Amino acid sequence: MNSRRVVIVDYIYDYPNKDDRNIGEIKKHKDQIWDHRIAELEHNYTQKLEGASSFDGLFYSSIEQQFKLDAIPNEVSKFLLSSERITLSLFQDLIDRGSQGAKTDILLSVGTAQTDILSKCALMSQEGPDLANAIDLIDPLGYIKLLNSNNPMAVESITEASTSGMGALYNAYLKIKKGEFDVAISGGASGVTFPIPYELSHFGIGSERSIQPFEAEAAGHYFSEGGAAFLLKERQQAIADGDSILAEIRDISSGTMGNIVVNRNAVKKLIFKSFQNANISEDSNIFLELYGRGNEIDDTAEISCLKNVKKKYPNTKGGFLKEDVHYIVGYYGMIGFCRLLDSKKSHTPLEGSVIHQPNKFIGTIDNDLWATNVNDYDVVSILSYSMHGNCYNMLLDLDYEQVLDEVGDGS
Repeated sequence: MNSRRVVIVDYIYDYPNKDDRNIGEIKKHKDQIWDHRIAELEHNYTQKLEGASSFDGLFYSSIEQQFKLDAIPNEVSKFLLSSERITLSLFQDLIDRGSQGAKTDILLSVGTAQTDILSKCALMSQEGPDLANAIDLIDPLGYIKLLNSNNPMAVESITEASTSGMGALYNAYLKIKKGEFDVAISGGASGVTFPIPYELSHFGIGSERSIQPFEAEAAGHYFSEGGAAFLLKERQQAIADGDSILAEIRDISSGTMGNIVVNRNAVKKLIFKSFQNANISEDSNIFLELYGRGNEIDDTAEISCLKNVKKKYPNTKGGFLKEDVHYIVGYYGMIGFCRLLDSKKSHTPLEGSVIHQPNKFIGTIDNDLWATNVNDYDVVSILSYSMHGNCYNMLLDLDYEQVLDEVGDGS
């Protein structure tokens, strides 16, 4: 039996409204934001962008200013895609903190939905020395070479649309579990480089999408830039390095829903498989964070799945930790996880969302089904889905003091 255990010792994440910035204000200033970003693009690519406009979404005022890369020469960094620049910045911050350990081999598991990959075509329009710098970034993973680290690295890329981030984390988890690596950095980002007038996918319906998932008249989400990165270690390695363990990943299980719509039976089977893999007893107190696509069909299916899970695991309660988070492609499903790590790290409570008026198909939501007090639970289960039918369940043990105590017991 594999006794290797995987823990999280550091993380970083960001999105435009992370620091309680008003979503309405960000959307209101979308045109001014893109005027500024287009000016940056015209300077970097030495070309005019006439009549460029963008769909509604949550965008950074300046990717260059928000995610500085001081160690990379500007003549190179100016050709990075927005998603690449965000990813590099997040990864570099984790590396600079030094928690990965000196000279330890590291797996970089990059999850990217490639939301702006077509923008690489613009690199071929350059001339002279700029073309030479641009060509180095044609390789979809060429930008990773710009990371500044003394550690030997292996790089792997996962592209699964909305589950790209969880897919990359799953890859890193398995590689550590199997003993192929003791340390991994997993993460990535979603961004837009050149403005386009049409949404990248159907994130929601209409121009007003502020109503939260599971509520009546919820209309989905806006696209949002942003990303996340996590530093994972084998537990004994983390103890030896003197790390503060934030959580243990008890299991990550993957499956398929068979189509784009949430399949309550397929998701229930995936959750049961994940619980069984982690030896979760049927009387355990479990907080199950639902994904929350924000439409009647999928939200209703998730609540129905939760009710079916409770039949076998009666102390399971559902919840939602992503209030006011919009669709960071590949990382939306992981922001509740990040907020939970914030809460554990700072020892401050995290309150999940209250469902005030469920949509008409869900019916009544009572306290036996739904919880907001996630900090009262040591076991947290987190779901993620993609438009291709991919689905994941990640199971976390947040009682990291117990994880540490077990080391003294020789486990």
